[in-house]
Amino acid sequence: MTTTRRLPRITGPRVRGTDVAVTDLSAGVGAVAWVAATLVGGLGPIDRALALAPLVLVPLGLGVALSGTIDRRTRRRRAVAVRWQPVGALALLGSLLWSGSGWVAALLAVPWLVVTGLLGLVALGRIEHRGPWPLAETVIDAGLAYVSVGAVALVLSTLGVTLWFEPVIVRLTAVHFHYAGFVLPVATGLVGRVAPGRGYRVLAAVVLVGPALIAVGISFSPVVELVAVGGFTAAVAALGGYVVLAVAPTRPRTQGVLLAASALALPVSMLLALGYAVAVFTGGDLGLGIGTMVALHGSLNAFGFGLLAMVGWRLSVPSVTGRSVARRN
Repeated sequence: MTTTRRLPRITGPRVRGTDVAVTDLSAGVGAVAWVAATLVGGLGPIDRALALAPLVLVPLGLGVALSGTIDRRTRRRRAVAVRWQPVGALALLGSLLWSGSGWVAALLAVPWLVVTGLLGLVALGRIEHRGPWPLAETVIDAGLAYVSVGAVALVLSTLGVTLWFEPVIVRLTAVHFHYAGFVLPVATGLVGRVAPGRGYRVLAAVVLVGPALIAVGISFSPVVELVAVGGFTAAVAALGGYVVLAVAPTRPRTQGVLLAASALALPVSMLLALGYAVAVFTGGDLGLGIGTMVALHGSLNAFGFGLLAMVGWRLSVPSVTGRSVARRN
């Protein structure tokens, strides 16, 4: 006799009349929409990576990360954000598919901006209710707040507001704050639920402030950018090793494999980012132009790290106390 293995139950709104989490349904619908948009050729390389996050990675991240006790007001905000997340993500996809930029593309991106703003309020409510500790939860809250910066960057990009940057940099900023700003902090927080420790706290602190420091460096100082990317790369590489050695062996088999694979992709991706920062700082040519970075760094972040990590954590979700809500294989 065989038994059917089910995904663990997670907190959050359900599809009416079923036990299906809204976040799971959203990620499934988002994956279909992303594949369809990719097959019809409506998305360029940058926008393919950008679209994957709101459509698939963010709902998966919300499903596994937004647990723990919260006050009633924050619970309502979480429910509204989760239920409207698929609407915002599909509207964002429409913005990316719209031919050219302009007001129509910007208006289509606004629902996603509203959803990410609500997530920032959820993060604030969680911190007010819980305090700044444990650090793993605060890192997750940082991810909920950072993603709104990516939404703002996308709206600015669609309006052609580039400030003093090249247009592609504004678009890549939107990508940066969906991956380094959301996926990485959420994944790092989940690691802390499973294997907290002194070494973890140092790495988590760097992940907490790293995306903001890199953005400041890109905006104002190549020196700050180089130092921030260098420190961030070292911390992320160490975090990858921490996941491989301290987390993956303790998890259910399939999950452990996916988490280890995502952890190995992450430092390679960050080394490419460091190489690009060195090239910008020195004025040299390391063969890491924007096109190469999008193809290699972007693909490793989106698929090698982001998708594997979020799917992996969904298979067995650690609670805030570190106890998994699913049995070990």
